[in-house]
This record gives sequence, structure tokens and C-alpha cells, in this order.
Amino acid sequence: MAAQSEAACQTAVPTTMQQEAQVPTPSAATDSPKQTGAIGNMGTVSGRNNPIITGSGEVTVTYNLSSDGAGVHPQNQEPDQVPRVGDLNQDVGNKTRDILRTCYKTTGSYVQLNPGAPDDQRPIVGIYTKLRVRTKKGTLEEEFCDKTVYSTEYEKVLKDWPETEFNRAIVFGIGGVGKSTIFDKIAYDWADEACEILKRFKLVFLLKMYALFQESDLVDSIFDQLLGVKSGVAKDELDQYIQDNSNKVLILLDGFDEMRTKTLDAASFGSILKALNRTEYRKCCIFVSTRPSHLETLMSKSLVQNPCTHVEVLGFTKEDVNEYIQKFYYEDPDSGSALIQNIEKSNTLLDFSTNPMLLLLMCLLWREKKQLPETTSRLFTEAVEYMFTRKGYSSEDASKTVIAIGKTALSGFVSADQNFSFQKDEFEPNALDLALKAGILTQQRVIKNLKCHNNIQFMHKTIQEYCASKYLQSVHMSNPGFVKRTVYKFVPFGEFQNNLRQLCQTIEGIVSNDFLLRFCCGDNEKCMLDIVTLLERKFKEQNKPGCMYQKAVTQAISRQCFFESQSKKVPRCLTSYSLIPSDIKVNNNTDFRILIYLLEIICRSEVQAPQLSRIETIRVSSQVSSVSGLAFAVGYMENLSHLMLWGCPLVKGELEKILSSLKCNYLLTSLVIQRCMTLGGRAVEWAPHIKHLTSLEKLRVRWCQLQSTDIEHIASAVHDMPKLTALNLPANMTLSESNDLWAKELPKMMHLNKLDLSWCDLTQSDIPHIASAVGDMPKLTDLDLGINETLGGCAAVWAKELPKMMHLNELNLCSCNLTRSDIPHIASAVGNMPRLTDLNLVGNGALYGWDKLQSFFPSLRVAL
Repeated sequence: MAAQSEAACQTAVPTTMQQEAQVPTPSAATDSPKQTGAIGNMGTVSGRNNPIITGSGEVTVTYNLSSDGAGVHPQNQEPDQVPRVGDLNQDVGNKTRDILRTCYKTTGSYVQLNPGAPDDQRPIVGIYTKLRVRTKKGTLEEEFCDKTVYSTEYEKVLKDWPETEFNRAIVFGIGGVGKSTIFDKIAYDWADEACEILKRFKLVFLLKMYALFQESDLVDSIFDQLLGVKSGVAKDELDQYIQDNSNKVLILLDGFDEMRTKTLDAASFGSILKALNRTEYRKCCIFVSTRPSHLETLMSKSLVQNPCTHVEVLGFTKEDVNEYIQKFYYEDPDSGSALIQNIEKSNTLLDFSTNPMLLLLMCLLWREKKQLPETTSRLFTEAVEYMFTRKGYSSEDASKTVIAIGKTALSGFVSADQNFSFQKDEFEPNALDLALKAGILTQQRVIKNLKCHNNIQFMHKTIQEYCASKYLQSVHMSNPGFVKRTVYKFVPFGEFQNNLRQLCQTIEGIVSNDFLLRFCCGDNEKCMLDIVTLLERKFKEQNKPGCMYQKAVTQAISRQCFFESQSKKVPRCLTSYSLIPSDIKVNNNTDFRILIYLLEIICRSEVQAPQLSRIETIRVSSQVSSVSGLAFAVGYMENLSHLMLWGCPLVKGELEKILSSLKCNYLLTSLVIQRCMTLGGRAVEWAPHIKHLTSLEKLRVRWCQLQSTDIEHIASAVHDMPKLTALNLPANMTLSESNDLWAKELPKMMHLNKLDLSWCDLTQSDIPHIASAVGDMPKLTDLDLGINETLGGCAAVWAKELPKMMHLNELNLCSCNLTRSDIPHIASAVGNMPRLTDLNLVGNGALYGWDKLQSFFPSLRVAL
């Protein structure tokens, strides 16, 4: 203000004016200035835009302009004019913005690595790694975008904000996937003023909902969590600023599922929930995060409703995992590289690492021990023990404390409204003290109604589930198990079973308590047997169509529980037809590693191994990073007829082992290998194993970067397989312009009826070699040359080769970028192909709507 005062304009006022002037004194002013006479000594009146009066023979009035330049120039303002409301409003906004920016760029700019070690932090700019998200508008007909974007691509996530009615967004994802950190990063980037789209917002408020009730007021909560009582901003002034600038205010509500009020009553809503349902602050832009279990509640009529945007947080990709580890170990890159290699060797760890919270735990464990566990329960056990031992406590202290606080943790899950916040008196004092010191529990002072409350929470919901499971395990020793009351009915009883039944009353409860059940089975065969037996009986008698999903979910969780137990004996209910169906589809690492573990245990049992004969089809999709282990099991699947490997890496030796295990299979008719980029140039290693599959009818090797040398080995392997009638080699663009090397191998496959060379980037120079080879294949009746776009516009050169393929019945030239000038040449050629009956010209846009086209092919069925 001193600099402002020095630059202020000064106006001389006649002495006679002094007696008439009334200088306004706002509430913030000091006592009235003392004067010794008509011309007094210097006096001051504090307050924004008020004059400073000095006396020396005349009255000099100096005006202080506001710091944001909003003041009125002195020659336009009378000395007794009250400051404009707009100026005060802007001053409130500026003060609040400065406080928030300072908060988000200082204490709020650090990520806590280990909650038990306050100094174990990293600046968010140094550790934050972008997360994959996908969005959709919250309408019934809208689907999620197929294309995922990154959490830092605010222009894509916040597109059309705040100009449209979609100014409410629900950010959801599983526990530990990074929802809270996304909000922290948004707040930081806004404060840093580095992102253009975030500059739209004058204020950004980040509020933690675990400290809120349904009655909570927005402005009160902002002062409680962000501004404090000595901010120099009045609550009513801030509220007025928000009201006046609503479309320039972004509110981030983190953790709706952890809000302290569990059963909502719209009549009791405070302004925060009213802001969500647009009855207050309707023009503010609001993000609210939650776990999927609370999506339905958020979308109810009393809360967000449509229109809104859904933002699903998907976690890390493999590349993001590597980036995060490298950032974590920026001072020790060799350790980071070793951890990356260790994770890549395990399907389990690869799956875990896509979850940011679990990846952080792995980084912490690796930093300490340079090794990682196999199952989720072992990972959490080691992580929790590490948090205690680094504070000087023993593993025994850790176990006892976890069990003690686990009783309170479990009470939160079995209560009518799941509870994630507790008070001190709900814990044993000694256990509470140790858990707080270790960081398993966190304590935060919350100011409500001018009173301070100590809010106790587990560091994460998944940790709460882990502690609850350890308590359940501890009481299981006194559990008598399932008691047979009648011939057909088993009744569970005891504390363990009673809690278990409460956790599993509904399918929603089973899904919500998934991790708790899995942790409870960790290295504990007896707990696992009771849990999977209960789940199996839960839906066994329900065969209605609506129950199929419920059965599938409980069966998947049962398999997960078995895997966590690491039992060497498979419960009988896990070998039922429903859990080993004829058609197995696996599309992620988690399901695959659980399936392989289950199959390997079954294979080692002479009694159970024959049950694998019911499997007829296996589909493994692109989300599985390794098929290691599958080779061992497929040898027992004597009725397997279809094997599909889509997008699997298939490192050296894996495909060879799988094919070798199938050499005694006499029913396999279809083998599909797709997007396995490691196979190109290696057919000399894997192709010879195909010849043992004597029942094979269809072989499809798509998008595998096959080389010209590979065709020779494939042809050599299948040439004497009379049942193999279809060979599909689409999307192997590396075969282009090398037909002179490999096309001559095609006639060796004398039994083929169909050959697919679509999307191989074939050129006009390739067609003569293909036509010549196909001409020597009397049984080949169907040739697919579709999606070879370079054939368009030059049929005059290559079409004349077509009559050499005199045995063809069907020819596919779809999506080849053909032009109308190509058609006469093609028509002239196929006129000399007496057996040709079908010609496919679909996808050639230049031919659409051409009435004369059919006249060129009077005797053919032409598909357009």
C-alpha cells in the first residue's frame, strides 16, 4: 500500500471545505483523527480507498487505490463517496485466490509417499504420472468414448466447460486408482497458471468429503479446510463473490463415498449437496469423485442427475508404470530398472502395478527389500509390516495392532451404512496410538459448529478392508465351521460366520467387500473353504436368467479367494461345471493368473484332472501380458477344439510349448493367432509344431509381421495336412513386394480351399506371382485380396493376370480403392474365369451409385 500511496494523486481542497466534509469510516477503521484546531496535525483514517488527511495551512487529500487497480480516480470521486460494491467484491476474490494459490503451491503441492513418515514426501510435479480416463455424457444413449485420454489433458476432459449445461462431472474408479491425486494435480495446475483452460476459473476449491456431513455448508467448509479463521475474508463476502462469479468457480469434492453421513435425507442437505443437485450454486462447475459403489446414489434425483459427465479413471498403462517408477527412483535409476524388470516377469505384479496405490506400495517395499510378493494379501502384509518396522516396532506388534484396529474396521463394513470415519473411543487406546504412529490410521482435526473433533480414518479403504480381514481370521480359530442341521442344509454359526453372512447378504455386498474376502483368504485355507462354500451355496439354487450375472460374479470372487489362499487343494465347488465351463474367455492379467493357478493345481490331481476335458474353447485376449503356464494345462484338455490368442506377446518359446502340448489333441480344428508381433521371422521355430495338429481345419495368423521367409516354413508344416482347408494371413504388411520370394511356396499347400491375403499392402507387382501360384492350386476356390488399397487405379496393369486363377469361385476385392476406370479391365479378366460366381467390391467408394456397374458382370453375383 505504501507504493500505492506514493503514486496516488493529490488534490488541494479549500480550508472552508473542511468543516463540511464528512469522511466515511468503515468498520475496519481506527479511532477518529484528533485535531488541535481548524488546521490540525496529521490524522489518518484506515480503510480501503479512504483518504489520508494531512494539515499544513490547507487540507491535502490522498487516495489509496486498491491493489487490483479497481479504485476510482480521485478527480472522479468525491471525498465522502462510499467504495463501490464491485470493488469490494473483486478484492474478496483476489484475496481468496491468493490464499488458495499459496496453499496449493506450498503444503498442497506435495504427495505423501509413506503416511507414517511425514518427511517422506515428493513434490507433485516430480512424481505425478498421468492416468488414463474415459468420458461420456450422462445420458442413457451415450456410450463411453472408445478412445481414452490422459488425466492432464484438461481440454479433452473439460471440453465445453463451463459454457454448456454439463457443468457437473462424476469422477469414479476403484480404490487407489488415483482419483484424489487427479484433484490435487488440478488444484496445483490452476495455482501454477500453466494451463490455459484452467485459467477460465477465478477460484478452485478442493474439499475432502470425509470431513463433511450431508448438512455441511460450502462456505463454512471452505474456511474449515482451506482459508482458516484469519484469512481477512468475510464468509458473507466470499459467498456473494461465488454467487456473482459462479461460472468462473470450480469446486472439487473428493471422496463422496467417504462422506460422514451414510443415509441421505434431501430435506437435511446443506449447500454442498444442494450445489450438486443444482438448487444452489447451479452455475458453478463441480467435480465429485467416488468409488463405483456410490454412482447410483450420486445419479439419483436428489443429487447430480443428468445432464452430467462421467469420467472413469482407468489407472496406468505399462508405459505409465515405468514412468512412475523412474520418477520414484530418480536418484537411483538402477533400482528403478530392476523393479520394472521384476514386475514384468509376473502377471500378478503387472496387474497390481496399474493401480497407483499398489504401485506406490511396491516402490516402497522394493526400496526396502528389493523383492516383491506374489498375491495381494502378501503384498499388503509386507507393506503394513514395513510401515511398522520402519518406526521401530516388531512384526508381532504390527500383527496385534492390525487385529485390534481390525475389529473397528469390520464394524464399519457390517454397519447398515458403511463407515469410514471413526472417533477415538472406538479403538483400543494402545492399538490406536501404534497405528497412528505407523500411519495405518490417520487423524485430522475437523472444525464443526466451532468445536474441534478428531476424525480417525484408515489411510485407505483397502487398508481398512485388510485390517478387517485380519480380525476375521483371528476369530476363525474358535469357529466350528458349517453345521449340518438336516440332510440337505448346512447352517453356519459363530462370530466368523455371522460377520461373513452380513458381508455377503446381497450381490452388491459381495462385490463391495471383494478385497475384504480375498484378504481373509490370504494364506488361510480354512477361511477360504468357508468363504467359497458360502458363496457357492448363495446362488446355487437360483437358475433364473437374471441370476446368471450374480453367479458369474460370485464364482470369479471364489476363484480369487482360492488364489489368495495359495492352497494346494482345490475345493470341490471350484471344479463344478459353472467354474470350468466349456468356453473360457480371459481378457486381463488378473483373471488369467488366477485361471492358470487353478488349472495347474487341478492338473496335479488324478481325481480332478479329467474334469478339464469339458473345455472346448479358450480365448485369451490382448490384456494378458504373458501366456506362460497355459502350455502345462492345455495338454489335459483333450476336447479342446478352438484356441485363440489375441494380442499376446508370445515371447520366444511360449507358442512352441503350447503347440507341443497339443500334439496329442485330435479335435483341435481352429487355431487363431492375432497381433502377436513377436512371431515374425521366427516361423522356423514355431511352424513345425503345427504339423502335429492333424485335425486342424483353419489356421489364422493375423497381424503378426510375418516375413517372406516365414511362408516357406508355414507351407512346409501344413502341406501334408488334408483337413486344413483355410489359411488366413491378413494384415501382414511385411509380405508386400516380396511375392517373388514366398508366393512360389503356396502350391505346396495342395489341400487349401481358401486363402486370405487381405490388408497385406500388396501392390500391382505382387499380383502376377500370386496369380501364377494360385493357378497351380486346383482345390483353392476362394481368394481374399481385400483392403489392398494400392491396387486401385492400376487394374489395367494387374487385372490381366486374374485368368491364371482358373479354379476360383470367389474373389474378394473389397476396399481396394478401385476406380470406375478399373472396372472394364477387371470385367474383361473375370470373363475368362469360367468357375467364378462371386465378386466382392464392397468398400470401393468410387463405385457407389454407379448404375452401369452390374452390366459389366452379367453372370456374376457382385457384392457392393
